[in-house]
This record gives sequence, C-alpha cells and structure tokens, in this order.
Amino acid sequence: MRFRTTATLTAVAMAFAFTACAIRLGGPKPLTYRTLAIAAEEGEAAAVIAERIRAADADYVLIAAPADSAWFAEVASLSRLTLSGPGNAGTVSLAFLGSEPLGDTTIALPVEGHRPLIVHDALYKLDDYRFLDLLAVRVDPGTAVRPAVRALTSYIATDVMSNAAVALAIDAPDVEAGDSIAALLRPLFSDARVCLPRTGNGERARARVRVHLFHGPEARIGCEGASILESGVPALVARLIVNR
Repeated sequence: MRFRTTATLTAVAMAFAFTACAIRLGGPKPLTYRTLAIAAEEGEAAAVIAERIRAADADYVLIAAPADSAWFAEVASLSRLTLSGPGNAGTVSLAFLGSEPLGDTTIALPVEGHRPLIVHDALYKLDDYRFLDLLAVRVDPGTAVRPAVRALTSYIATDVMSNAAVALAIDAPDVEAGDSIAALLRPLFSDARVCLPRTGNGERARARVRVHLFHGPEARIGCEGASILESGVPALVARLIVNR
C-alpha cells in the first residue's frame, strides 16, 4: 500500500505519542550521549577521522564514507569504539561507532521512480528500561526528497521499536535537499542544528553540514547543546539526552 507523506508521519507520531503516555513517573535519570554525524572525503585517512572523533569526545558516531570495511575497522580501533556496519550505499558506506549493538542490518527501501534508499539500522540497549536506535541513510543526487522521506518514515513506523529513542543521520546530496528533508521530518524528528548556540543577534545559527542529525520522539530524546567540527567536511556533534 502506498502512503502519502503526511499520513505516514501522522501515523508514526501517533504511535510515538501512545508509547510516551506509557512511560511511568519516576525511574532512572536521563542519560547523556555526545553523538556525532560525520562524513569523510575520498581518500581521507582513517587516522584523521579517528582524531576528529576523539576531539569531539563522541559516545556514538554516525558516519558516511567512500571507503571499504578495513577503513571503517581502523577508524573504530583508533577511536576505541565498536563498529556496526558498514552498509554499502553505493558511492558511500554507512556505519556506526559506539557500544556493542543488540543487532544491526542494512536494507534497501523501494522509492517510487528512483533507486532504492539504503538504510543502516542498529539497536542499542542503554539500560534495563531504555533503547537507542541509530539510523543512517544516504539520499542519492537526483532522488526526489518527498518519496524518499515517505519510504523512510514507513520503515520507521513498521520496523523500529516504538519504545526506542531514535537518532537519525541523513547524508544529503546538497543543501537544498537537506533543508527539505528536515522540513518534511519536522512532525517526527527534531533537527539537531536547533541546538547550536545563537548568534550575536539572537538568531539560531543555520550551519551547513553534509550529514544531518535528527532525534525523536521528543518524549524520549532531546538535545542539550551542539557544535560544528570545522576541520574537514563540517560535522555536527550534539549532546543527546535520553529520557525515562
């Protein structure tokens, strides 16, 4: 069955809202994780990316790079983090660094009239009560944004645990596509760029990054500050707060 983007977003939002109502009062304190969304350039050394990860003091990393599995394994080793992936997304591969996942997978979602949307997905157990689902997506140049977002949100509605906090990285082909994706996802996910410091005139900085970082649902995960790593491809690191 084909879904309109608005209908799919509404259905997922209702599911998130229902599970949020089930969260009991009291319980464990919020957990904070420095989460980095980063891309590597063609031929960039694993040691250079690992140094950027260490400089960000990242707990979890969502990474897109035109590299093979040996390169990702070296980044993970130098960063002292556990590797999930990589999943082949064509011109780049997608992977996560962090703790040991409960499980992970790379899938191809059909997008009407375009190449499939490649998604790497891993589930992490944070404690006895909380789970974190990391998703990384590559949107190819020329792929229409609206059907791509429709495919992604349909997958989240059916295959992502309803009681998990979600951090989502999207490797967008250009600035316009990235901003359009952010606008379409807004009913479900917050753009971590809103956590950047305000400029001198009080406005939010609109930093340009290649890999966009989103988080949701709001009842389960929030953001408490973010910054841009300027060396190399601009990357965003955010302090994500997983609630009860």
